[in-house]
Amino acid sequence: MDPENEKVYVFTNDLDELSRIRGEVRAFLGEGCSDLIKGRIVFCLDEAVTNVIEHGFSEGQISSIELKMRKNKGSWKFSLTDEGIPFDPTEAKNETWKELYESGADGGFGLRSIKKVMLLRYRRLNNPPRNRLILIHSRKKNDKE
Repeated sequence: MDPENEKVYVFTNDLDELSRIRGEVRAFLGEGCSDLIKGRIVFCLDEAVTNVIEHGFSEGQISSIELKMRKNKGSWKFSLTDEGIPFDPTEAKNETWKELYESGADGGFGLRSIKKVMLLRYRRLNNPPRNRLILIHSRKKNDKE
């Protein structure tokens, strides 16, 4: 594993970890992208991790979550692996902003926002059973501006 291009960070399913996770992601991205793109990627991972922590575990259940970050030639790839409740966000209904706002329902904005910025893939793993959510941000010319 090349520490320049790949890093694995393991943390507990505690919302108090979010600040450290943001720092790890920012440090990993480094000078390789603009502050605007860095902010978007950090927002997406913050939202995804928050969803896993808040909705993926029974109250009081302590577990660890793995964040694997990889720099590829044309993209940044982030993989979240957890032992929480199975949930495939790629199959979640894709309401419009207006529908979410008018329904007054809790949730949906974060997932919709992530899908605007990053490509999502989900896999249910076996032995042990785990969730793997992959978030990919393609590097584009305008990312450097």
